[in-house]
Amino acid sequence: MKRFRKSLASALFATALLGAAPARAGWKLIPAHVAVDLAGIIVTPASDWNQASARPGERGFSWTHDGFDLNRFETFAAVPTGAPLYKERSRRSNPMPKFDSTMLLPDLADFFERSFRLQNNLSDYTVDETRPARFGGHAGLLVRYHYSLPNDELLRQGLVRLAVARGRLFVANFAAPQLHFFNAGLPEAEAMMDSARF
Repeated sequence: MKRFRKSLASALFATALLGAAPARAGWKLIPAHVAVDLAGIIVTPASDWNQASARPGERGFSWTHDGFDLNRFETFAAVPTGAPLYKERSRRSNPMPKFDSTMLLPDLADFFERSFRLQNNLSDYTVDETRPARFGGHAGLLVRYHYSLPNDELLRQGLVRLAVARGRLFVANFAAPQLHFFNAGLPEAEAMMDSARF
């Protein structure tokens, strides 16, 4: 009986310590109408967003209104040659593509697709439109795409802008389910992309 009480006390103490430990992922409120510097890309949202403390890549930030399954706005600033866009998951067996400052605009579309596919474990990704577009005051590329997550039939859409400035890659990506959330969030996402500075 003494051994049981001692084990129970140890378990409760360990649980209390775990509860007191800081969470691995937290959130930060990004207020509307305030310019935010995201490691080199400055954007001004028209509404409040939630920024995750867990970052998608070394140079990236992720925002959402309603949770990442419903809307996601990602930025990546000043990604250098030889670096991936997203964090490496399995460097040995399935490494992330690496950025190269000599990439041409069509190469950037391919680089983003391969990176996004690997990050989200996608087999279903289709490019709907690719065209030149200004981003951060620089010549860049706009790509519209749609995709489905594994074991999920919900169709999702995305719009990404990419540009190379001073030999480094800058990216802003908005993705959400096609049903309501993409069209609802797109105007603000595009406005942030249009006014971005770096």
